[in-house]
Amino acid sequence: MIENLLEMSVFKNGHEISFILGHRVLSKSGRDWNEVKGEPLSVNEWEDLKDLCLLGNEKVQLETKGYVVGVYESKKYKWKFSFIERKDCFRAHLSLVKTQEETLSQIENPLFWDTVKKEKGLFIVAGERRQGKTALLHEIITNDQKHKLSLVGIHSAVQNQSWGEIDLVVQLGIDTLELDFNHILYEGVERIIVDTNSIKNWKKWIEIAEQGQCVILTISSNSVKTILNKLTSELDASTALRLFNVLNGIVVQKLVGPTYHPCSEILIIKENQKNVFSEYLQNKNISAINLGQEFKESYQSLNQAIIQKLIRRKIDVQAAFDSSDDPESLDANLKKMGL
Repeated sequence: MIENLLEMSVFKNGHEISFILGHRVLSKSGRDWNEVKGEPLSVNEWEDLKDLCLLGNEKVQLETKGYVVGVYESKKYKWKFSFIERKDCFRAHLSLVKTQEETLSQIENPLFWDTVKKEKGLFIVAGERRQGKTALLHEIITNDQKHKLSLVGIHSAVQNQSWGEIDLVVQLGIDTLELDFNHILYEGVERIIVDTNSIKNWKKWIEIAEQGQCVILTISSNSVKTILNKLTSELDASTALRLFNVLNGIVVQKLVGPTYHPCSEILIIKENQKNVFSEYLQNKNISAINLGQEFKESYQSLNQAIIQKLIRRKIDVQAAFDSSDDPESLDANLKKMGL
């Protein structure tokens, strides 16, 4: 019965499932919790769950008294689990472990991958919270290390254990963000990642990029246009111009549909395109820039990424329109294509 509940959860796009003795079993899809079993969990079912996950499992680890974690593998899926069994609390939480293929960004834009390999300059990885920015960073660095090993320093509020799987990655911590750009902490570090969702000291990262290192910053934002407006409103004109002189590109990721397929808006700035921003900065009307026109060969809109997913049947039409930032344009393009 327990295995059936786990499979039912996955079938409904659930990625977490909660078992509490005496309560209904809940499955989490996206940010929403839904019932997968109408009746409260009984003592016998609780014991069945323990037998399924714990007996004969060499991956079980006793963290503290009454708290056990481990990995359970069925024929189809792998789950990370934690058990709490105390006098007033009998609770288990299972989280679906996705395959590496399922967590990839699926970005096939060759110009994007060429740009993020650059050994100097600044790149921005954006998206709203819980849109897989850290997973995308991990993919970028993993691919880069296959071509050339380089020392990567990571400022992050949360230490992601998967970074330990990559050679030459060092955790720089969060309390060191205010250190000067020429501090010994950065000596020998060729790539610096700042995974914090918001950036306070833009000048520091601009200076590091100007002196020949590669900087990748993450920010919480929903579009390239929003980022450009934010930069020009928060920075004085000379600092903004310095930023655009070292800026290699921006990618904004959005998870689409019930199965969370990543779609990306991508702006790549070639060397001969860096002067595009200076005129808009002088006139203080960066919002008027037409990205599709000014960066014809190096800009991918969110709608273009969504259409790619539709053609490959990764998402349905409803999910496409729900996630589009310009539904009218999406509709027109789909009609032109006969879709």
